[in-house]
Amino acid sequence: MSKGSEKKLAHRRLQMLEFAETLGNVSEAYRKMGISRTQFYEYKRRYQEQGLEGLKDLPPRHR
Repeated sequence: MSKGSEKKLAHRRLQMLEFAETLGNVSEAYRKMGISRTQFYEYKRRYQEQGLEGLKDLPPRHR
């Protein structure tokens, strides 16, 4: 994924978090956004810990 695409994706995820805050109802927000509850809270945790960088895709894990 290109740097520009990663940045756009991170900004899109940030918009989703902001939407949930504005809406005031996390359950409704993640349903409207089409993501799981688990994924929503993972994005939120990563944003709180790492800022916008945390919302970029993680590299694949090796087995």
